[in-house]
Amino acid sequence: MSAPPKILKVKDREGMKYKPLHPHLPQPCACVLHCSPVKTGKSTIISNLLLSEEMYGQDYFDRVKIISNTINSDDTSRFLREAFDVEDHYEDRMIDQIIESQNKFEKEDMPSIAVICDDLLGSIRREGRVNHFASRFRHVNCQLLYFSSQNFRKVNNVIRQNCTNLIVGSPFPNSKELEKITEEFGDMFGGADNLLKIYKIATPNKYDFLHLDLQENPPLAYHNFEKLIAQGPNIIGGEGNIETENNEIPEVSIEDNEEVI
Repeated sequence: MSAPPKILKVKDREGMKYKPLHPHLPQPCACVLHCSPVKTGKSTIISNLLLSEEMYGQDYFDRVKIISNTINSDDTSRFLREAFDVEDHYEDRMIDQIIESQNKFEKEDMPSIAVICDDLLGSIRREGRVNHFASRFRHVNCQLLYFSSQNFRKVNNVIRQNCTNLIVGSPFPNSKELEKITEEFGDMFGGADNLLKIYKIATPNKYDFLHLDLQENPPLAYHNFEKLIAQGPNIIGGEGNIETENNEIPEVSIEDNEEVI
């Protein structure tokens, strides 16, 4: 009798390999949902991701499109305005244009793109193109689709169901919002109560955040992008294993991309 049949990995498509990236960061192709109250560092996190060479940096993607209602009024985002293609409002045509532009290329020749949708909830209808895009972004080599929002419950279900990475900022005074997040994703981490415990371990300091990598099996939980604190329901190192610090946020600039306190 011949050897039993084995499942083999499908050969990667030529030209579609991804650049090296720190494993704690959202890995392409990622749909990131970032839920955080006002003044908890959302713009700072986005700036670091896109400008710091320790993260994606300015050269990781061939093209970055940022759509943000506050891009022109938020001083924290000024380096993003200088570095990337930005829009200060949302229209469905913007997503249509991205798809049309990418589809001009053969699959293996498509440029890598990142699309950042920052605090757009009030501008997007339920039938908005970007909601549908969250289920199909990989088809046009969108390696990072990033949604930031202050209100988790108002995020479209398509985005919530397709997110591969979840970032939850702190402090989070709205207990109902936090409860909804832990209820929706708690089963992956041993239940809502255990996920809430993981969140508290991840965020002892102002501006800390919990990063959930839902692409891995079991899923992983990180303090910021720095320290692995849980694998599925299993908490690593116990409670109180994150040092408390001052409340200053390291700065990142377009000039040097280095942290300055």
